[in-house]
Amino acid sequence: MAPRQRRHRSTLDLVSLVLAGPCLVMAGPCLVMAGVCLVLSGGARAQSVGFDPADYGRAQLPLRQTTGDAAAYVDQNKGAFEPIAELDPKDGLAALARPIGRVDIVLRNARTGQQVGASCTGALLPGDYVLTNHHCLPQAGDLTPVKASILMDYLTLDGKGSRRFEIDPKPVEFDARLDYALARVAGNPAATYGTARLSGEAVPGNRSMLVIHHPLGRPKVMSRFRCFALKDQAEGPDLRHRCDTLGGSSGSLMFDASVAGIALHKEGGLDPKDPTSFNAATRLSAILGRSRVLAGIAAAQGRPVAAATPDPAAPRPAAAAPAPDGPLDPGRMNAILRGR
Repeated sequence: MAPRQRRHRSTLDLVSLVLAGPCLVMAGPCLVMAGVCLVLSGGARAQSVGFDPADYGRAQLPLRQTTGDAAAYVDQNKGAFEPIAELDPKDGLAALARPIGRVDIVLRNARTGQQVGASCTGALLPGDYVLTNHHCLPQAGDLTPVKASILMDYLTLDGKGSRRFEIDPKPVEFDARLDYALARVAGNPAATYGTARLSGEAVPGNRSMLVIHHPLGRPKVMSRFRCFALKDQAEGPDLRHRCDTLGGSSGSLMFDASVAGIALHKEGGLDPKDPTSFNAATRLSAILGRSRVLAGIAAAQGRPVAAATPDPAAPRPAAAAPAPDGPLDPGRMNAILRGR
C-alpha cells in the first residue's frame, strides 16, 4: 500500500467544528490561530500554533484555541516528547538543542487589518540568521508578519532563564515551495547559544533521526522514539518521516547521526494508527541548492564527520570516550538515536 499523508487533526484542522469566530478564507486547508481560521495556500498542513497577539512577548503563551488534550499529551508522553530541561547541561544532546528556539510572530491581515499570533520553531545559524518555515514568516498572500522574535532557552513553563531576540519579519531569503525562510536576528544570540550545523547529504529511507522543537509553543523537547525517514520516499525535495510533532513544530531542524540538520520539518499528517501515514519535511539538500546564503554557511561548516566514507582497508582505531562537556560524536549519536 502506498504511503499517504493525512491532514493533521490533533490541533490545527478542527476549525469550524470547534471554534467560534470569523474565518479568513483563502485557498487550501485551515491553520487555526487565536480563534480564527487562517487558510494557507498550496495545500500545506502547516504546523504553527496560534496565540492572542496581546500575549506576544510572554514566555508562557495562553493558547486562545481549542487544543483538546494535546497540551496534556505533551506532558504525559515524555517518551515521545522528551524535555530538554531534564538533560544534563553538559550532555551532547543538550548542546545540540541550544541553538533551537521558539519563533513567535504577529501577523496582520491586509484586507481586514486584524492581527493574529503564531508560534513556530527556528534555529540559529552563523551570520546572525534564523532558519524557519516560510509559512511562519509568509511573504505572499493576505497575511504579513509585522514583528517576530526567537525565544531561546525556553525549557520550563515559567520561562526562567529564557531570553528573547528580535527577528526581522522580512526574510533575506525565502521560498514558498521549499517552505523555508532565512531572517536576520538582532543581539548576537549565537555568541551565547551557538549555531546549528547544516548538511546537504542524501537521506535514505529508514534513517534514524531526531527532532528538537517547541510543540504547541511549550518548552523545548526532542522526539527520537520511532523517529525515522519513511522507507518509501517520493521524488522531489520532500522528506517523509514518522517523527512525533504537533502545531508549533513547524521550522524544526531534523538531525541525523552526523549531528547536522538534514531536513526542515514543515507539515503534519502522521496518524499513529495508520502505518502508511507520515509527516513532511524539506530536504536540506534542496534548500541548499536554492539558497546562496545557506549553501555558504554549510560549506564553511564543512562536511559532517559521519558523512565521510571510511576506507575499508584501514584499521579501525579504538573509540575514545568523549569529554563530558564535549560535542556529541556521531557514534554516540547513533546509539542515542537507537535508544541504547
